[in-house]
Amino acid sequence: MKPTFFLFLVNWACFAQLTPLGAMPREFFVSPGGSATNSGNETAPCPSVAVALSRAVGGDIITLLPGNYSEPVVVELSGTAEFPTIIRSQRKWDAIIQGSPGHGIYVADGVTNVVIDGLQVANAGIDGVKVGSYATVRDCWIHHSKHQGIAGHRTRGTCLERNLVEHNGTDPHFDHGLYVSGTNLVVRGNVIRWNKTYGCQIYVDPPASSADCRFYCNLVYGNPNALTVWSPTGQTNYVFNNTLVSKQFVLIADYGILCVTNNILVGVARRQILSAEHGANLRGDYNLTPVPGRQRGPHDVVASDPGFVNPGAGLFWLRRESAAWGSAAERLGPPVDFFGRKLARVLSVGAFQYHRQLVNDTRILDPSPARPDYWLPNPTSQF
Repeated sequence: MKPTFFLFLVNWACFAQLTPLGAMPREFFVSPGGSATNSGNETAPCPSVAVALSRAVGGDIITLLPGNYSEPVVVELSGTAEFPTIIRSQRKWDAIIQGSPGHGIYVADGVTNVVIDGLQVANAGIDGVKVGSYATVRDCWIHHSKHQGIAGHRTRGTCLERNLVEHNGTDPHFDHGLYVSGTNLVVRGNVIRWNKTYGCQIYVDPPASSADCRFYCNLVYGNPNALTVWSPTGQTNYVFNNTLVSKQFVLIADYGILCVTNNILVGVARRQILSAEHGANLRGDYNLTPVPGRQRGPHDVVASDPGFVNPGAGLFWLRRESAAWGSAAERLGPPVDFFGRKLARVLSVGAFQYHRQLVNDTRILDPSPARPDYWLPNPTSQF
């Protein structure tokens, strides 16, 4: 097999729609202790996101100060051609959307070019975050939602990056960490774990069919199943440089064409590691698995021990002796690594490139202390 099907990927990035120049965005601050008579600046914040949005226009910035917010966030302002509408936490994960009876954050139908940045969303009664087209959800911690962690239906150009999505869902058949469909989706640099059914399901939403979706540099583990990608009308989607771990299904291609390369796929049953269903055309190579899969490429690596530093602590960095190091198809790698840095060379398969400083990293993927940030390179090094 000649793995030519990824050659155009290296310049892909999340984007916002950009055209005519307009006024610079304004910033409104929000605090649970704010007042409706306040001006909305940092020292006199609004009492809720709803009040701030009522004063804003598309393309403005809403910044949430640390605290617990009991009301759901409903966004009905599309960004402008030049600036997205931004809803963000002043400090990562310290603004908490807590216990909404519906969606924790809901970007209304038809609203586009919205960024959700750095918020913690907990115990939502439906989905933690529900977005539409040309949206970005980044650096959020989304947990214990009743249904999906993040949902997006029939979207275009939406980007989900660097989120911790865990403990979402109550129905063992229909609730997932990420449940998204559409065209030109980018899902990258996320940790998706301990959700009820799939870590991520990129699904079909008739009459639409997911197409040109790129799922890369994600760590998915602890879910009953890791990832499935559906495209019944035969489009092509891409899964590359991920670490996917599951005791049941690791990766399923349903219909369409799925290009799979540079991944670590850890499972138990041979037929469940990499599976093509409903006539899917699965083009896979340069993947590492612990047992030979049914869909095996000529450059795949079989290694019973992938060589993780400490998976029990969420440290899926690679040890020096890992067979994942030096096994990648370099020209088929992602444009940025897990930490969001531009990659000059891709040598390792999986979500993380080997680096000697990471081998001795003692951080644990536990958000309760929230410092140092798991998404930053080892803070003691400059690599």
